[in-house]
Amino acid sequence: MLLLSIGSLASAQGIYHVNSVDGLTVRTSISGKKIGKIPYGYQVKVLEKSDPLVIKDDGKSISGNWVKIDGKSTQIIIDPSFDESYDPQGVYVFDGYLTNQKDFIKQAENKIAKHPALKDYYLATSYKVFAIKGDFFADGIEDDVFRLISPDGNVRIMAINNKKVGSDIYGLGGPKDPFGIADYHFDYFYKVPKNTPFWADGNGTKLMNQVSKNDIKTFTYDALYLNDLKNNGGYIYRYGKKWNILK
Repeated sequence: MLLLSIGSLASAQGIYHVNSVDGLTVRTSISGKKIGKIPYGYQVKVLEKSDPLVIKDDGKSISGNWVKIDGKSTQIIIDPSFDESYDPQGVYVFDGYLTNQKDFIKQAENKIAKHPALKDYYLATSYKVFAIKGDFFADGIEDDVFRLISPDGNVRIMAINNKKVGSDIYGLGGPKDPFGIADYHFDYFYKVPKNTPFWADGNGTKLMNQVSKNDIKTFTYDALYLNDLKNNGGYIYRYGKKWNILK
């Protein structure tokens, strides 16, 4: 990513959501070290922004501003190579990969409205993340996954398997959930990119070199990660034409 120009910061508060499928890089300052990434769909509170600028990303020109954000307002996946302390209330991202909350919600609602089976559901917008993207069905086509409130009041995950022709919907949550989870109100909800190794780790303390190779999962398509502060969730993925979970 090539920076073409930068400027001073000015106050510009607002709530946005990450629109980059691969996540949004977070830095300690405009030209500082990479802390990690915010996954697609997560809410971000912008505090200040710089003058307009243009960056080059894979040959494409992206217009926007470097903005100072409240790191506590979102979810930052820390890069393994970053081992420094930082002020979470003063980190920086490029807002060319942000969409204001009103528009982000509208875009999601428009997609949901195309599916009659979801006509009585509505977006769970009280959560920091309620919409993500990825190839979760191993066909190379980008799918949409939404956190929705069902007519019965359950917080459900509805995955729209987009295909070359048409689409199918696969749900989680409610009384018939395959894992006995009626409500998917987990704090953490994001895509696990393809080729990312993951393993069962209920306490969140096992390193990869402490796990048997036979217990490590790696797929050529994306998976989901849903969890809370009590480690009640896990990795959820499609395999054998059904949902599977690894806690």
